[in-house]
Amino acid sequence: MNLRKALKATHLLLLGLIFSSTLFAQASSIPAPTDTTETVDYAFLPALAYSSDLGLVGGGIMSRYKFADDVNPFFSYLHFNALFSTKGLISSTLLFDKPQFLGKDQRFTSELFVSRFLQSQFYGIGNTDRLPDALKDSSDFYFYNSFSTGVELSFRKPIFRSSAQNRLDIFGIANFEYRTPWGNDSDQYIIQQQPLGVEGTRATSLGGGLIWESRDSEFEPSTGFYGRAEIKVGNGVLGSAVDYFMVESDVRAYTSFHLIRNITFANRLSFNHSSGEVPYWLLPELGGEDLMRGYPENRFRDDNSILLNTELRTWLFDWPEYDVRLGGTLFMDLGRTFPNGTSISDITGDLKHTFGFGGTSSFFNRNFILRGDVGFSPEGYGIYFTAGYLF
Repeated sequence: MNLRKALKATHLLLLGLIFSSTLFAQASSIPAPTDTTETVDYAFLPALAYSSDLGLVGGGIMSRYKFADDVNPFFSYLHFNALFSTKGLISSTLLFDKPQFLGKDQRFTSELFVSRFLQSQFYGIGNTDRLPDALKDSSDFYFYNSFSTGVELSFRKPIFRSSAQNRLDIFGIANFEYRTPWGNDSDQYIIQQQPLGVEGTRATSLGGGLIWESRDSEFEPSTGFYGRAEIKVGNGVLGSAVDYFMVESDVRAYTSFHLIRNITFANRLSFNHSSGEVPYWLLPELGGEDLMRGYPENRFRDDNSILLNTELRTWLFDWPEYDVRLGGTLFMDLGRTFPNGTSISDITGDLKHTFGFGGTSSFFNRNFILRGDVGFSPEGYGIYFTAGYLF
């Protein structure tokens, strides 16, 4: 599941979820055996990725798939990973996924994570000015040590379905997170700014929302739509040290056309809002591999964020006899963060942007896609190698 938005705790664990989604794709493509009632398969795989924010990431993954007749894509799925990076990340994730929960058409998922990172980034809240050249490359000023842990429980149930690819689901989420900087000194920006949460904060929330799904594929969509809207409330009654309210929304649209090659035009529009006592690490943010490629991770934070990701995707070479494909991507990311009370004219008047290109490859499994992106911003560039499309 970035370490938050992937595991929603700190954009680092997101990498663990990217690997896990790749394994999910592989598992989904394996039909459950029909000659037995139940079977159990194990997978032990290495993990490898790279990003400018995390460095080279490596580790290991253990997955356990239990298959049963008439239960798709599996009866249950257990995933564990341990990840390490050259920039000081040590993280671990345990995930359990149970379709047909309690024998009904509903799905239960639980996630537990713990992470330590020696180069978390803090550039201030509401700081949209260009970074001074003398400071932007300083590993001491904007970087800090952090520790985080959390657990998330989610329950999802379909409430409308017109076809296998066209459905509306309702979901509920319970979330607990704790994060604290540690071992930092007064020369670092986060210590100078003293944002809410700098002394360590726990946040507990309950939430829920709706998911609309009509994509032709979850892992390589070329047509259709996806929408998700969620409301979360954190309160002391739930054991939270802070009271806050958050809204998260994500709309994606895909269409395809032919111009020498089949090309997919993919767009994602997201809006996030927060109010109340929101610790800095829960504020809507932009920057990094999953939100605005080319800017550093967590480059912009504020009460709200709006973001548009646009991509043109195509496969340039295809060798079906070997089940191998090579492709390319052109992309642009456009958005900004802003405080509550900002007028619409002010929001659209200071949009940040990045652009770039990437390469994709697929080997032996059409759902297993490797991606490399290079993003450029007015403040520099970022390089990212991982699994799966961004959205």
